[in-house]
Amino acid sequence: MQQKIDKCKRVVQNIFTMNERDGQKLNNLILSVADGYADCLDGIYEIAGGQMYAAALSIVGRDNAEDVLHDSFIKIARFARKYNPDTNPYGWLIKIVRNTALDYVRSKKAHTAVSTEEFYSLTSSDYSPEKRESAIALEQAIAKLDGDERKVIYYTYYLDMTVREIASAMKLSKSTVQRISEKAEQKLKNLLDGGTN
Repeated sequence: MQQKIDKCKRVVQNIFTMNERDGQKLNNLILSVADGYADCLDGIYEIAGGQMYAAALSIVGRDNAEDVLHDSFIKIARFARKYNPDTNPYGWLIKIVRNTALDYVRSKKAHTAVSTEEFYSLTSSDYSPEKRESAIALEQAIAKLDGDERKVIYYTYYLDMTVREIASAMKLSKSTVQRISEKAEQKLKNLLDGGTN
């Protein structure tokens, strides 16, 4: 059973990783920003802006996502010198967006709203046919989850949030979030294995 859950987690994590070429471009762009080339922020936006916006949108909602994205780019420019080129550049960027959005929520006491209807599309024209097929299957399986289950999966695998952070964002106990996560992962596993819910 645990092996199947681990397989499901690997499929989800694999879908959320970007292709190697874009990862290398992002790496080089972040290092260029660290060297003072602020115009390289445009390149970062072109490659990862949609995903970064989706991350902000999922935490602060439509009205504030652009402000959070803007503030995130300011932080990227400010902290690019601390970037470690051996890390995942996409993960580094999303973590900045996530932290900026959570700071915004805390400071404004804004309502945390995840619109799972605006889930960032998991498919990409850059994917191999097999990966694209897996991404489509995963999108369809996620769409069959209930609202809280989709939120927990989104927060866990897309925003890389901890159970404690998810519990805080959703205003639930950690044990409730863990229970929802286990239920959602089991449903996804069943759906991806060809079963029904």
